Amino acid sequence: MMVTFLKTLFSVFLLINSLFAIAESKIKLTNGEWPPYMSENYKHKGLISHIVEEVFKAEGITVEYGFFPWKRAFKEAEQGKEWQGSVGWSKNAEREQTFFYTEPIIELKDVFFHRKDLQFDWKTIDDLKNYKIGASIGYFYGKDFEDAEKSKKIKVSRISKDENNLKKLAAGKIDLFPATLEVGYELIADKLPEGTKNVLTNHPRPVRTTNYHLIINKKIKDAQKYVDAFNSGLKKLKESGKYEQLLSDSIDGKYRP
Repeated sequence: MMVTFLKTLFSVFLLINSLFAIAESKIKLTNGEWPPYMSENYKHKGLISHIVEEVFKAEGITVEYGFFPWKRAFKEAEQGKEWQGSVGWSKNAEREQTFFYTEPIIELKDVFFHRKDLQFDWKTIDDLKNYKIGASIGYFYGKDFEDAEKSKKIKVSRISKDENNLKKLAAGKIDLFPATLEVGYELIADKLPEGTKNVLTNHPRPVRTTNYHLIINKKIKDAQKYVDAFNSGLKKLKESGKYEQLLSDSIDGKYRP
């Protein structure tokens, strides 16, 4: 009986000691430009960056961000030498081989932007076949969209930047452009000329709805512990009501520089 008690006590001691080992520590995460969610120039580095910072703060862990172009941000986290993970990634099978995923930081939806003078409605991919659709190189808009694009069921032209697609849309060179709702309006406010800011709107139906996560390289020391700490801190942030407050702050434009 005493032996069993001592074993249990020792196990509890090891667990506490293990959690204490990452308390008051620091995690280094790569980041990139995706306003209003992540940006080196925004207050608190943008909404998603701020959520991650507050979540880890609740667990006694400070965050250091390194901002890079997105391909390099992923590569640096994948190497796991200086940076332990990266902020704001959706799940896919390839990434899951290298990274642990935390619980979702946020759920976002992509929608079709279009000119206000276009009478546009859609329910299925088949409804899009008569429209010229702009898209950004390297961006995934969901399996239905990808399959329709590859089979030429829909007419899609891709260029490198979201902002340039929105400029083409405002100029009437394309009919539709799918983008994350808040990101689209942030780019319209920041990048479009004054005379064209009010000509665009969005259809309410989501092209896709996506969860974005923090990813932690599996091979770093204490990788699973950082994931567990994040998930614990996220639960605390939501239960406290602060998570919803941060979302409201973003809607109110409080993260803008």
